[in-house]
Amino acid sequence: MESKTVIDVPTAVEAEAAILGCCLLDGGAVNDAAVSVSPEDFYELRHRNLFELMLKLKNEQKPVDTISIFQEAKDTLKDGVEALGGIAYLSALPDQVPSALSLPAYVAIVKRKAKLRKMVMTAQSVLSAASSRGDDDELLEQAQAQLVGLLEEDKEGGIVPLRDVVREAINDIENAYAKKGSVIGISSGFPTLDNLTTGFKGGDMIVLAARPSQGKTSLAVTIAENVAIDQNIPTGILSLEMTSVSLIKRMLSARSNVDGHHLMSGRISHHEIAQLTKSAAKISGAPLVIDQPSAMTVMELHATARHMKYKYGIKFLIIDYLQLMHAKADSRVHEVSKISAAVKSVAKELNIPVLVLSQLSRRVEEQDRSPRLSDLRDSGSIEQDADVVAFLHRQSESKVHLILAKHRNGPCGTVVLEFVPSLTKFKEPDELVTA
Repeated sequence: MESKTVIDVPTAVEAEAAILGCCLLDGGAVNDAAVSVSPEDFYELRHRNLFELMLKLKNEQKPVDTISIFQEAKDTLKDGVEALGGIAYLSALPDQVPSALSLPAYVAIVKRKAKLRKMVMTAQSVLSAASSRGDDDELLEQAQAQLVGLLEEDKEGGIVPLRDVVREAINDIENAYAKKGSVIGISSGFPTLDNLTTGFKGGDMIVLAARPSQGKTSLAVTIAENVAIDQNIPTGILSLEMTSVSLIKRMLSARSNVDGHHLMSGRISHHEIAQLTKSAAKISGAPLVIDQPSAMTVMELHATARHMKYKYGIKFLIIDYLQLMHAKADSRVHEVSKISAAVKSVAKELNIPVLVLSQLSRRVEEQDRSPRLSDLRDSGSIEQDADVVAFLHRQSESKVHLILAKHRNGPCGTVVLEFVPSLTKFKEPDELVTA
């Protein structure tokens, strides 16, 4: 018979008692402690009950001392003071700490142990789910949700001192002043677009939307080339529509100036073969990572993006395209809202710009007009979550308007681009025009 491994539950009972002792020594310490720990972070039930009672007294603007606690416990708790460990235990807590100045150290210990306990509980829950009967896909999604939830709790956040925020804002302003309006973030490779956006910045969700066959993938691939190959900035592509081989063939065609149709049919000259070989070497050495999942949930998006960030160091991510991802929801609108929120969450968590492609509704074609924000397909949440929304609108086979319809931190406008069909790439016209 196989013996089960017994896992010791991580605890810090002494540190929990020390936090409570600090709060009894100095009533103001309750607020300081509450910023970082919650009652659920306390392992011992009596400690949890006592901290909850302290928070209640503080919220009601009552003094946090032994007399008030005795009375409150008597009035509100079923077992009275015994639920807090008894009168003797409660009275002795302040004597266990030299002063309330040590509170941050005790809080850090309790918080770490609480996180470790959550890890243990999550691992046990995932193991239990894996051994249970049920739909495999549902079990996998439940496990992913629990693991992602654990990581979400562990990421940085919370209250930041105002002095640090002001310092960071001033640094950004000084950086912008030093560059005098030039690119601050990641350059798209299109100077006119960069003049409007000053580059793609960490945490930004940039939406590139168009009707089918307008060139959104081609523009995204052109930008990926400009960023990864020309600027040597690590870039990730999540391609749910095209294979990685198809994307690279487009890049080879564009970089070597070899007609894409000729490349596919094999009708290329010796000179073009030499150009392709040179371009292939340059692309091979670029910090470009491509993933081609056949389908992707929001949980898998988080996991894949984190993997690309921490293993390959990506500083820019492209997703092609939003409506091909999936999330559990009771309607398509709610599903797309969840997906949009997940894309923004990835950009913010990893502090990288995320360019996500999106479809537009048929109204644009039916009404024969330029796209509007209300045309974003399936959900208004895309518009709300995005920092930048740009539309591709074909004027002719080669002339395309890139319309910046939303720019949270800057001006909107229209950039005129030239599309080269034989190379499936975009470039700026010889005479740069901004409408």
